[in-house]
Amino acid sequence: MGRNDPLMRVGGIASLAMSLRRMGDEELSKEMKAASLAAAEKIVPFAKKRVPVRTGALRDSIEAKATRRHGLIYAGRLVKTKPYAYRIHRGYDRYIGKRYISKAVPEAWPQIIDEYVHSMNRIAKRFEKKHGVSRVYGGFKK
Repeated sequence: MGRNDPLMRVGGIASLAMSLRRMGDEELSKEMKAASLAAAEKIVPFAKKRVPVRTGALRDSIEAKATRRHGLIYAGRLVKTKPYAYRIHRGYDRYIGKRYISKAVPEAWPQIIDEYVHSMNRIAKRFEKKHGVSRVYGGFKK
């Protein structure tokens, strides 16, 4: 990935997401969110493989969500029967956390990075072609 790649011209993923928001481009925003979600979903099986299992409820609650900028992995989210997900992951008192999500990311990285960068470069090229600029500064369109 060189300095002249479309993603570098727009200033990276965060700048691309902000430019899309400023332009109010729903089509490319949805495509960018889908690329982030696809990357996050590839991490989920690695996290499910690493999580400690007693009943399997915590393992089954691991899911992927996404924004334009980030792929997110949730565990035990919005379920009152699994409030311990954070404690199992991070640890508490003398219990050392398992870090099952944090350790899953480096495992999945080689499978994710090439496709994710390719998708973001494709979106950046389409943004440049559609709007005629690499970046957008200023206020937001309503």
